[in-house]
Amino acid sequence: MTAATIDWFRAGETLNACYNALDRHVVRGLADSLALVGDRDYSYARLLTEVAAFAGVLTAFDLGIGAEVVLYDLPPDYAVIATLACARVGAVVHDSEPQAPAMRVLGTLPETPVGDVPVITADDTGELTWATAMTAGRSNPAGCADVPADAPLRVVVGRAVSLGEHLLAVAAGEVEDDVFGPLLAGGTIRLPG
Repeated sequence: MTAATIDWFRAGETLNACYNALDRHVVRGLADSLALVGDRDYSYARLLTEVAAFAGVLTAFDLGIGAEVVLYDLPPDYAVIATLACARVGAVVHDSEPQAPAMRVLGTLPETPVGDVPVITADDTGELTWATAMTAGRSNPAGCADVPADAPLRVVVGRAVSLGEHLLAVAAGEVEDDVFGPLLAGGTIRLPG
């Protein structure tokens, strides 16, 4: 794959990682192709539906471009969905607790029933299950934010990773990314089972 396969909203200025990973493939005829193999299998269309719903949850909590989200020990399928949803709204995924308040999505023990993974609100005033949050998100799924290329996609070990720089490096094969790498190429994420 070459850098030319990245779709920009405004050339060199704005784009969306989730759009490049999912939406454009659905639009271009890969809706029924396999996007994710994990606890369940997801076509591109089904994964896009789940991601847009969780992105709707994020926007309901008023999280968008630059907002900080921490993902803790999520089951792999949920982690992929949450990561793509953050990218969809332009939120920044942290690998550890940031200084400012952030929305937290917490994983639990493997025996936790599907849908019971807790989602903590941004102000720590409440907790919802994943299933409850997703029901709400499906009623108002979020579209793709127009994110500046120099905005951070994630913060890893205290270092911000630029959205545009990262996607171009992944597309050119210079950087490995377990989520965006396969999806940018129209391939399949295969989670360990």
